[in-house]
Amino acid sequence: MTTYIAYVDGACPNNGKPNAKAGWGAYITNAEGKTLKLAAPVPRGQPQTNNRAELLAALEALKRCNKPMPITLYTDSQLVVKGANEWLPNWKAKGWKNSSKKSVAHRDLWEQIDQLIEQREVTFVWVEGHTGNRGNEEADTLACRGANGEYVHELTVAGEAA
Repeated sequence: MTTYIAYVDGACPNNGKPNAKAGWGAYITNAEGKTLKLAAPVPRGQPQTNNRAELLAALEALKRCNKPMPITLYTDSQLVVKGANEWLPNWKAKGWKNSSKKSVAHRDLWEQIDQLIEQREVTFVWVEGHTGNRGNEEADTLACRGANGEYVHELTVAGEAA
């Protein structure tokens, strides 16, 4: 079956500190031989955290995979994988409260992710980071570029720049 393969990552040097700057990256391929590389900083005014960046990476990848094909989304973020695979139904049933009865962090992003994954077949898979996995390494490099303020939108078709 034809499918999208998306590797996503977030980066946030100085995470948790006032001078933190976060960015996200996505490395997306499909069976047609197309590869899309995306990166951007987390917008100003939004929390500059690794978790926000990880979620934005997943959201932006899902938005870009716009053909009606299944998506396998790989990430080294347990938050993204467990959130999508396990916690999301409970959060919704409990009025977007977590198990501690507190508001779900980054609810705005989770609601958008939820809408997108309800429309199609999406599989979230955890992959260990920094172990030489090419897709994960590409996404990590892109996320670091985003955290450095870069915007990337590169499409290649069967190895040639398009």
